[in-house]
Amino acid sequence: MKTITGSIEDKGQHRQSGRIAKNTVLLFLRMFVLMVINLYIVRLLLQGLGKDDYGTFNAVAGVVTSLSCLNSVLAIATQRFFSFVSGKGDLTDMKKIFSASVNINVGLSLFSLLLLESIGLWFISFKLNIPADRMTAVLFIYEFSCFSFVCTLLQIPFIAAVMANEDMGVYALISTGECLLRLLVAFLILYTKGDHLIFYGGGLLAISIINMLAYVIYGLRYYPECSYTKVTETSMYKQLISFSGWTFLGSLSGIFLSQGNTVLLYMFFGSATTAAFAIALQINHAFNSLCNSVVLAFRPAMIRSYASNDLDFTNRLFYFANKFLAFILLVISVPLIFEMDTVLNLWLEEVNPEILLFARLIIIYTIFLSLHHPITIVMYAMGKVKAYHLTAESITLLCLPFSYVFFKFGMPSWLALASMIGVILVAQVSRLMCLHHSYSSFSYRRYLFSFVCPLLLLTLIDAFTAFIFHISIASPILRLIVLFTIPSMLLCLIAYYILINNSERTYLLQTFTPILKK
Repeated sequence: MKTITGSIEDKGQHRQSGRIAKNTVLLFLRMFVLMVINLYIVRLLLQGLGKDDYGTFNAVAGVVTSLSCLNSVLAIATQRFFSFVSGKGDLTDMKKIFSASVNINVGLSLFSLLLLESIGLWFISFKLNIPADRMTAVLFIYEFSCFSFVCTLLQIPFIAAVMANEDMGVYALISTGECLLRLLVAFLILYTKGDHLIFYGGGLLAISIINMLAYVIYGLRYYPECSYTKVTETSMYKQLISFSGWTFLGSLSGIFLSQGNTVLLYMFFGSATTAAFAIALQINHAFNSLCNSVVLAFRPAMIRSYASNDLDFTNRLFYFANKFLAFILLVISVPLIFEMDTVLNLWLEEVNPEILLFARLIIIYTIFLSLHHPITIVMYAMGKVKAYHLTAESITLLCLPFSYVFFKFGMPSWLALASMIGVILVAQVSRLMCLHHSYSSFSYRRYLFSFVCPLLLLTLIDAFTAFIFHISIASPILRLIVLFTIPSMLLCLIAYYILINNSERTYLLQTFTPILKK
């Protein structure tokens, strides 16, 4: 069997490896900037809106967000077909994919508005128990959120083109600009005389419009595939819709795990607990940005290599992506869990035990959830999404009824996160079973002994080291600095010899060293 060193000696694979490294660095820089800005935005929002309005906003926006899974579904589906066809070099089919995607997104925009302005509006008005004096502001927020959602739908074909062309610098630039604009809006709330909630919702709508225009203008100017043509082949629509339909189930389960619980917490525990959960979700979003930085760098290459029938390279990228993603999360999450009280006190003005518990549990949930990404990429590359999502997401969709039953019987709010963690673990096992059934190169034994066991060992070493420093250093700030430096450096050294094998070390050095030197 070829080693990774031998594999990357091929010029095409070597260029692909270099592109992965460049995109990873760009997306990591984007992730770091966005994470810092987003965390500061939460602080500004809590100051400008207050906990009650912040919790109310997240509950109301959660109703719209329950349909926002369509965004990621259609973006992933379109990108998958873009990447698959580009691996074969067929520009005509790429134009058809783009045009069919535009038609589908316009139709879904109209359908979504109809749904949101009927069932969604009824739910907001009669089921969320909004205080009477805030109903007007809530209705404004809801309408702003609906039209922001439509903007994100309409930009999907253009984002997919950016991803398929692996122009991560463009993606990083536009998303960073969007985040800076949200920071500006959050800052201006403190100096607004009118209703702060309405001002914030209106600002987010304006940002959505600007963001959509940026992707549309760039796509039309620089990508030949972003050229609208009439598509009459029903097979093209069937492929996109069929792939999207089953992917939609996967995204829907993610919505149920987060926004569904947001609404339930608001109904059973009120705005303060909802605000605590919303703060935890911001941490989740920061970790997801980190995960997406890795996933976005590897996904086009894995799909393209599969489309060109280079299964050996696809398989090797799969295992390397698993290890790289898990290691990055481990380095950050372990010290953060130990020092969460210090971090939250630096981040927020007021921290209560509920926020602290939610924040720690959401990190554990995010780590387990992230393990599905490389598996999902391979399943998407093969186009075998029906059984995959039907099996895994049928399990994860149980989270919301579990939470409802817990709360109905008067159990504590943290059980929402406990149910999220539980269903994700069971779903991960089902995903591995689907991968083993569909992907002949996958081996339980290799996955266990080359990835899971080394990762568990690294986790124990990192947790033990962090615990020693945690109980030995009295100063919170000094302890925080030490835990994010010394254990992390030690873990890097150990992971280099335990987590990755010789060929992967060579791959890592040859791929990332030239980028880091620049």
